[in-house]
Amino acid sequence: MTRPNFIALLLLAAAIPAAAAGAGSYFSRAEGTCFAAGTTGYRLTSSLNADVTIRIDDAAAAPDLTLQLVNDPNTADFVLADGIADGSNCDHVAAIRTIRLDPLAREPDLTITLAPRGERGLFKIYSHSTEFTEQDTAALFAVMWNATRKRVATN
Repeated sequence: MTRPNFIALLLLAAAIPAAAAGAGSYFSRAEGTCFAAGTTGYRLTSSLNADVTIRIDDAAAAPDLTLQLVNDPNTADFVLADGIADGSNCDHVAAIRTIRLDPLAREPDLTITLAPRGERGLFKIYSHSTEFTEQDTAALFAVMWNATRKRVATN
């Protein structure tokens, strides 16, 4: 292989992941991992056919939900930490909802703002996990919060 062809091949290899990232899909480390809460399981996915699309946008003018990341689980409204729940097993749940994080979604189901540590948010979340990022945790909480809000509104 000649040097120009080798350089072109390297550029192409670098361009493919960049193009995929630019397409608006957020590939979470928790892809396929299921988090059970009550009778519902929540699974993060990169599929465009997800049940819920979440955009995390700290510059959003009117987010649906503002969350504050906290360092102390005792002060949090929602705690996700490895070892507290079996996040990999949703065998006992009645339904599984899929969640896609897309920072470029034009019409997301929910838009979340993450307040910097020390600033106030509507709800406080704590995340300490090797499976879920802080953004994953925020998305999980937002979907559960929205489902609860909808149930209260219909009663």
